[in-house]
Amino acid sequence: MNTRFPTRIHRLELGTRSIDLLAPVNPDVLLDDPEVRKRYHADNYMPYWPIIWPSGLMLAAKVLSDQTSPPALPPKPPAEPGAKECSLNRKSKTENRKCIDLGCGLGITGIAAALRGWHVTFTDYDHEAVQFAAHNAARNGVPEHLIRPQFMDWRNPLSEKFPWVLASDVLYERRLHPLLLHAVSCLLAADGIAWISDPQRTSAEDFPLAAVEAGFKVQTENLSPPPSPSFSGGVQNGHLYILTRPCVK
Repeated sequence: MNTRFPTRIHRLELGTRSIDLLAPVNPDVLLDDPEVRKRYHADNYMPYWPIIWPSGLMLAAKVLSDQTSPPALPPKPPAEPGAKECSLNRKSKTENRKCIDLGCGLGITGIAAALRGWHVTFTDYDHEAVQFAAHNAARNGVPEHLIRPQFMDWRNPLSEKFPWVLASDVLYERRLHPLLLHAVSCLLAADGIAWISDPQRTSAEDFPLAAVEAGFKVQTENLSPPPSPSFSGGVQNGHLYILTRPCVK
C-alpha cells in the first residue's frame, strides 16, 4: 500500500486469533499536515484514525469469540436436493449479514466481523482511514466481496439499514454523542442491534441516558482486555453499550 508517511505492522493477539494492522509509525505527524490543519479550523477535525484504541481491541476480541447473535451468522435454511439458489435468496442472505463499522479507523473491529463471515461496510470521516481499513482487511485474508470502504459523515449517514452496527472508542467527546446516535438511528434496522465499546471514559458516562432519550433500549456489559494483548497501549477494562429499538406492539 502506497502512503504518504512511514508505516509499520502491528501484530495483535486477540485470544486464539492474530490480526495484523498496517498503521503509520508516528500518528502525531498528521497533526502538522496542512490538510489536517485546514480541516481542524473548519470543523474541529482531529486525525484519531491511525491509533490502535484499547476498546477496539476488546470489541474485536468479543466479536471473534462470542458465539451468540449477532456475531453468529443467521442459520441457512436447508436446500432442496438438486435445487439451485435463486439470486433473490442470495440477496436476502447478504442483507441479513450486513454490518457497518462507524469510525472504523484502521479497521480492527470490522475485520473481526468480516472474519466471522459478515459483509462489512467500513466507514470513517477520513478517506485515508477507510483505505487503511480495506487494506488491513485484505491483509488478514478477508475476501474482497465482504469489504466495502466508504467515507461517511455521521451528519449525513448512508441511506440503507444494517442488522448490526459496530463502533469502538467513539465516545471521547460528549458533543459528538448526538451525531453518533443520529447515525445509529438512521442506519440500524428495526430489529437490529448496535455494539458500541468504550474504555470507561468519563465522557461516556452519560451516553446510556442519551441513548435512551434518543429512543433506544440500552444494556451495558463489561469488557475485558484480550487474554494476550501485544500492544503497547496498555491493559484496561471497558464497557460495551448494546443498543436496540424497543419492541412496538
